Amino acid sequence: MKKVYLNRIVSIIVPVYNSEKYIEKCIMSILNQTYKYIELILINDGSIDNSGQLCDTFAKLDNRIKVEHMKNLGVSSARNKGIKAATGKFIQFVDSDDYIEPNMIETLINEINRNIDLVFCGYTRVSKGKNGEINIKAISLNKQVNMTKKTFLNEFGILFKHYYINYLWNKLYVVDIIKKYNLEFDSLINWGEDLMFNLQYLEHCGNITIIDKQLYNYVNYNDNSITSTFNKELYNNQNNMYKSVRKFLIKNNVYTDTNKDIVELKFTDSIIMSLNNLFYKDSDCDKLEIKKQISRIIEDDILGQDLKYFNIGGFQKKIVGKLIKNKFLHLIIYFYKTKEYIRRRKNFLYKIFKK
Repeated sequence: MKKVYLNRIVSIIVPVYNSEKYIEKCIMSILNQTYKYIELILINDGSIDNSGQLCDTFAKLDNRIKVEHMKNLGVSSARNKGIKAATGKFIQFVDSDDYIEPNMIETLINEINRNIDLVFCGYTRVSKGKNGEINIKAISLNKQVNMTKKTFLNEFGILFKHYYINYLWNKLYVVDIIKKYNLEFDSLINWGEDLMFNLQYLEHCGNITIIDKQLYNYVNYNDNSITSTFNKELYNNQNNMYKSVRKFLIKNNVYTDTNKDIVELKFTDSIIMSLNNLFYKDSDCDKLEIKKQISRIIEDDILGQDLKYFNIGGFQKKIVGKLIKNKFLHLIIYFYKTKEYIRRRKNFLYKIFKK
């Protein structure tokens, strides 16, 4: 029998941390949705700016808003708190510095009425150029797809490549699935937690729909992003995430062909990111810690099987792949120190080194 969810409440969970510059636009984009049956759950995760006060102010203006204040425990704990507070039949996650298109919730809810367990949509990446200009990039499959879990799994690699699976905010989830299987975010990790949650959820899905519309606006202005600041646990987090992806694909008998190639190619990309991370100017790793982390990388058995994927990339990736293959620890350190030296002096060679 077809499920019908007309006029059912959608719980939108927004973790908030020091977002006073963006939170008003985010909140208004949710309140002004064409679909009105919503509850907006704002989780103030120990903000030290005016974000918490702004959340309380908006709650006084619209009775669809709930505000929860907590000490700063991180985005995963905030989302878990939001799930517990949710009373809707569906859950959507929105980040506090982003905003959504006016018809996003209505479009997603109309699809999930078709006996669907998970709905994806496209999104727009909004970033700033070097001169402050706004750059907009649309991410879409250019077709609407309704698929069974089996079909979805066969397409996993392509969707993973285009960051459809990784994020939370371009999806609508069924609360019954989340609560029946006690799904929650791992508060002990600070990178890849979105994907880890999605892999858990996908295990219990039957039918999935991907909508060919960019309904979410991902604002990437953050100077503290993972690709620009030092994160001592970056390699550990990424390594654990890719282990989870492999485990998921193996369990579902689809760790083959294109799926495997794309996942392992992106894994080798993540290794380059992790090595770059060790040599950021704000890195607090001493020489011993740097050697220890690089040793772990070059001794990784899985990475040893992935060396061919280092040839798919630019100058940096190909050189580092050869150094890893030969386990030249000290040459890897020398390469990245040289790269950082060239970067600081704004030498034209840096364009070659960073590719």
